[in-house]
Amino acid sequence: MIQINKKKPSSSNEIDEFIKKYKSKLPMGFLDFYKNSNGANIYSKERYILLFNLSEFAFLKEIYEDSEEGLNYFFFASDGSGMWYLIQKKTGYIYEIPFEGEIEEIRFICKTFTEFIEEFPLTPI
Repeated sequence: MIQINKKKPSSSNEIDEFIKKYKSKLPMGFLDFYKNSNGANIYSKERYILLFNLSEFAFLKEIYEDSEEGLNYFFFASDGSGMWYLIQKKTGYIYEIPFEGEIEEIRFICKTFTEFIEEFPLTPI
């Protein structure tokens, strides 16, 4: 069973600014979710996932924009214990990488945001 603790909805201005800033392909379901919740905590027996709010995306972009990860991906979530979740800018697909990992350690997770929040939390670590 998955529990999603949503935050307050993103404003249309926040969504518009995000789209302008990132100019990336986004996974299906991403914008719909963020229109209803600007970040969230997702819990299951197997996993915990923290979805960053849109202002945190900008902070992470500044930190990582010159790295290979920052050029081709953007960070949108963490498990709070060693793993980042990223969206590939070109495809909108979702990947994971260890906090201290190298780009060679990146691992494909899924193609849609909906799958990420509804199915991925149930997969064993």
